[in-house]
Amino acid sequence: MDPINRKLRILFIHNKYLQSAGGEDTTLDAEVALLESKGHTVKVLFFDNASMGGGVIGKIKAGLSSIYNITSSRVMIENIRRFRPDLIHVHNFFFTASPSVIIEANRQKIPVVVTLHNFRLVCANSLLLRNNRPCELCITHDFPWYGVKYRCYHNSVVQSAMVGGMAAVHKWIGTWKNKVDIFITPANFIKQKLLASSLNVASEKIIVKRHFVEDPGASPGSARSGYYLFVGRLSPEKGVDVLLRAWRKLQDERLIIVGDGPEKEQLVTQFGNLPNVEFKGKKPREEVLRLMKECRALVFPSICYEGLPITIIEAFSTGTPVIGSAMGAMQEMISHEKNGLLFSPGSESDLVRKLSIFGDYLKKGDYSIYENARKEYIALYHPDRCYESVLSIYSRITGRKMREHD
Repeated sequence: MDPINRKLRILFIHNKYLQSAGGEDTTLDAEVALLESKGHTVKVLFFDNASMGGGVIGKIKAGLSSIYNITSSRVMIENIRRFRPDLIHVHNFFFTASPSVIIEANRQKIPVVVTLHNFRLVCANSLLLRNNRPCELCITHDFPWYGVKYRCYHNSVVQSAMVGGMAAVHKWIGTWKNKVDIFITPANFIKQKLLASSLNVASEKIIVKRHFVEDPGASPGSARSGYYLFVGRLSPEKGVDVLLRAWRKLQDERLIIVGDGPEKEQLVTQFGNLPNVEFKGKKPREEVLRLMKECRALVFPSICYEGLPITIIEAFSTGTPVIGSAMGAMQEMISHEKNGLLFSPGSESDLVRKLSIFGDYLKKGDYSIYENARKEYIALYHPDRCYESVLSIYSRITGRKMREHD
């Protein structure tokens, strides 16, 4: 039977972080549900960093285990034996799962796909960000010496060295190059950065497959309320301070902020007195989508490159344009003055200017930017598009492996 037409048995591997669920978790859940709806048999094998314990000992244990976790390897062997997958798709192996799951899958001759949601394999903090500015000092080095020097992971020399050591060791022994069949990146921007890095993986082994969200339906631009919206984690790399500095100059425009995070208390203290800004806290997805359908536009002021933000895809799915930073994935997703507007990263004055330009469109009754946002979703981020892409990838590696073992 043609591999692309047969139903597959897919084992997903996912490592839970200690913080609350984020974009990686959302992407995994969506892909599992999509594949199951198409008749494939799917199992998710979860690993959890909380199992390492807390404190200094827990951190050291996690760091050392990140290179090769024997316990995780044994768990992997047992799951392969019981589930008998056609392929294994890894979404996150950091820390607890470790590359041991990749090595063991390769040893068992099971094709392996790894989705790279960030820059973890070439950057200690995974963001290519230092002191709230893009940083690529380590990208061409096997070991992230600068990441250790500048304490880029959790502001710790030891932890930065452990994280960097994990990526470096597996570059040296060829895990990334020889034991992964396909790497998936959600954006071409990430692929190009990796191709220019020390990862040393052939271009044909890195495939761009965009994330997707289920279709929530859209609302027309002419029916929108008079507020702008931010949705995301309240942390330094998200640029919320840039957004709020801009709003100090926009007394006639409302802003609703949805989300929580380590900067929330500081941001509320500094900007909570602005009468046109409302902090809503974290909201369920249904409420977020309702706010998106009502708002004028989503503002995405991130100061890091990002992966392929689910929040922007959700905005497009509701027909909502995005005003975002002109860098990284945002620059790839947002077409200036077509499905949104781009402003200079970190510049509140340029953000104010772009909001004025956006307002001029609305004053003229030109809502084409809303229509284009929705068209972008249908063309690139709809479940049907994702299914075509992922099945093409799966059939490529399962077909090759089947022929090799005939």
